[in-house]
Amino acid sequence: MIDPNFIKQGLRFQQLPFYETDLPFIQSILFTMKQAEMATSDFPHLNAEIPITVVDKRLMV
Repeated sequence: MIDPNFIKQGLRFQQLPFYETDLPFIQSILFTMKQAEMATSDFPHLNAEIPITVVDKRLMV
């Protein structure tokens, strides 16, 4: 988890108001962003490939 004091200091530095009750939510969002960042570093060319979609004509009707 990210240190709450680090979050408070960052918000104060940007002159943004915050509530103590918001800190767990901010921590959760930052943790989710970190997980997504790690996934893109593991597969850097994931979005470079064009997906192939095969459509069954019978499903189109």
